[in-house]
Amino acid sequence: NRIRTKELFRKMGSALAKQLRAPTPGSCMGWIAQKIMSMGNGADSIDAVSQIVSAVVPENPVIVEIGPGVGFSLREIFKTLSPSRVYANEISTAFRDKIAADKDFASFIDSGVLSLHSDDAKDLSFIPDNSVDIVFAFNVIYFLDPLSIYLQELYRILKPGGSVNFGVKNMAKDLEKTVYINTNWDVCLEEMKSAGFTDVEAKGERLEGPTAYIPLVGTKPK
Repeated sequence: NRIRTKELFRKMGSALAKQLRAPTPGSCMGWIAQKIMSMGNGADSIDAVSQIVSAVVPENPVIVEIGPGVGFSLREIFKTLSPSRVYANEISTAFRDKIAADKDFASFIDSGVLSLHSDDAKDLSFIPDNSVDIVFAFNVIYFLDPLSIYLQELYRILKPGGSVNFGVKNMAKDLEKTVYINTNWDVCLEEMKSAGFTDVEAKGERLEGPTAYIPLVGTKPK
């Protein structure tokens, strides 16, 4: 019985891990995943945006956010970076619908400054080469498989001098390995270098407890 119970919890954990990447509308696990990801005030992803602000950012930048979820960091991006264009790439229908229905984003969507996309980030063919200043992705890098293909696409769309900004959590190392694939930060950094990024580094861990995260950053050479 103990073995069966352990296996049941393992399967439930795996199912929930998949839903945390892209909650399925109408499903029980999808509902749970949405509730988990909507908890709190997004202090971690908001802080991660502040780390972009502390760097050199062009005026009215073009930004791509991969996996904006319920929109905590997306809201902060508009508040602090005054972007001229934002591509929000979210594979979850549930989260895209939440952002589309959020009155805080309505004017940006109506004006065409913000667009929502369901495309997998390994193919962002709707974004021109060398046209993006900042790529931001919080709690996303774990799921990008193979990571090299995604990084090549991010490199393509970034302008020379543009930056890629990942936010990662050490707690992901203990989650379902078949879903949370990229949790060795050293390997992730090496993949970023192999894709052509320079000034690649894992910065010091920020915040504490459940909100603690590590920025992984890199720059496309000028």
